[in-house]
Amino acid sequence: MAGMYRPRHPERTVLYRVLFHYFERFLAEYESRFEKEYGFLRPIIKEVVERYLDCGNPRCGFARIRCPDCGEERLLMFSCRTRGFCPSCHAKRLEEWGEWMREELLLNVPHRQVVFTIPKMLRIFFKYNRRLLGSLCRCALRSLTRYFEVLTGSELKPGVIAAIQTFGSRINLHPHLHFLVTEGGVDKAGLFHKVPRINDSRLASLFGREVLADLVHKELLSPEWAERLLSWRHTGFNVHSRVRAKTKAEADLLNSI
Repeated sequence: MAGMYRPRHPERTVLYRVLFHYFERFLAEYESRFEKEYGFLRPIIKEVVERYLDCGNPRCGFARIRCPDCGEERLLMFSCRTRGFCPSCHAKRLEEWGEWMREELLLNVPHRQVVFTIPKMLRIFFKYNRRLLGSLCRCALRSLTRYFEVLTGSELKPGVIAAIQTFGSRINLHPHLHFLVTEGGVDKAGLFHKVPRINDSRLASLFGREVLADLVHKELLSPEWAERLLSWRHTGFNVHSRVRAKTKAEADLLNSI
């Protein structure tokens, strides 16, 4: 870190001051105070915070830009370009990503936001093994494509944008998935088949079986425990798909929430 300076953006000032004065102490005490409850400290956390503390700091580099017409010159400070942490850089990247997604990625069909959640008793596996989040995402995708296949009788490929979140509204451990999904999919002939609605309980059942089978395969859960969990009336696996976007612009807004 290059040293303390005052950020130009007011919304960053409080966060910056807290991190500048206390982050080194946090790193020094993390293992003894927080590791048992929150898991090991991933190196990416230290990297992102240090990049944020140097964001817009002229001591960390800048570019001199000059107007070819009037000759006026200004200094453009280098930014950290981190997403999800730096308020100013995240807002810019979100706008750029949304525009690219709307113009290049989204199909001109209705979309739905599909949220996948898992039981509290299984969250502990994802707390200490972050690679399982990728497996969780693939389980959700398999359950979704399987649901479309059973519903339409065709092997469909839906359009999906997946976002993994590991925390809830109270900053508590809550690994879950947000999928932006086309209302239907394309078959092998290239024809799009529309699926007007999703039965959340049936999709949640498929999702639960996929996740438990994956945990059993990785020897993190016994087959007996998996069967016992599936036998419960409320397994804790949930799917919510009621939020719908009719246009590409609405889908873009939905993905930014």
